[in-house]
Amino acid sequence: MLSYSTILIAIIPVFLVVGAGFFMQRRDWIGGEAVETGVMKLGLNVLIPCFILSVVPGNPALATALSASWAMGTGFVVIVIGFTMAFLIGRLARMKRGEGARTFTLATGIQNYGYLPLPIMAELFPNDSGPQGLILVHGLGVELAVWTIGVSILAGKANLKAVLNGPFIATVVALILNFTGLHEFIPKIAQTFFGMMGVCAIPMAIFMIGATMSRFFEAAAFRRADTFKTVIVSCIVRLGIMAAIIMAIAIYLPMPEELKRVMVVQAAMPAAIFPIVVVRLYGGHPATAIQVVLATSIVSIGTAPLIIALGMKWIGVEG
Repeated sequence: MLSYSTILIAIIPVFLVVGAGFFMQRRDWIGGEAVETGVMKLGLNVLIPCFILSVVPGNPALATALSASWAMGTGFVVIVIGFTMAFLIGRLARMKRGEGARTFTLATGIQNYGYLPLPIMAELFPNDSGPQGLILVHGLGVELAVWTIGVSILAGKANLKAVLNGPFIATVVALILNFTGLHEFIPKIAQTFFGMMGVCAIPMAIFMIGATMSRFFEAAAFRRADTFKTVIVSCIVRLGIMAAIIMAIAIYLPMPEELKRVMVVQAAMPAAIFPIVVVRLYGGHPATAIQVVLATSIVSIGTAPLIIALGMKWIGVEG
């Protein structure tokens, strides 16, 4: 099996890049919010779509609509289960609406489904691009759940228009190329271009996760009376209950082997940073989201290698 130390060595550099982004933003070495927003738009509209078009077309793990449906379907279902568990456990912990309960449900219910798992999978399985493509398609299901059910939790209505972004369109185009066999006719020049642009996407995105966490970080958020409860309960839900549920999905459902690997890594991920942005847009409690993201991210440095090592063993992946 993949050992704890092997997985930890694969994970630590990812968190170091996040930490570098956090530190440099705190030192004001990156620039203001306008610069950060511009870099994020570059990633969302150009670099990430190029990465998708370099990984998904011709990917054997996504050669059929069935494999893509499994990846997308599990993405949607896992987030719905995450929202449900966060809501129920939040109620048991006596979190109240109007005091961060809905924000807790949103932030705790969504794992970091893309930018952290991608480099981890690439490090653990360097000669297999299949899992990376599956993560990207898995993300379509996650995005659909976030912008429909997730936003409805905060605002009372969905925002389907937000789903139609650069990565979504690039993924759909890439899948069509795959299913029709047209990926074989992509010019070599285009493949090289997508590869060169795409190789920048994930490191930059991980770095900007740290920078965004730094910009949204508020020391006052950790001096609130409910801080301890939010931190403990979010870690229990995200890194305990949801890790076990996602692991069970990977072990017992008859999904493709490579998707099982993706699900194991998804099980180990902390809360995504994106809900902080969504909460600010839709009138939630940013302090609660910050507590959830930072607490689960820090704790996952220690728990993720253990979860991944056990999960890979249980699904039969040897190191």
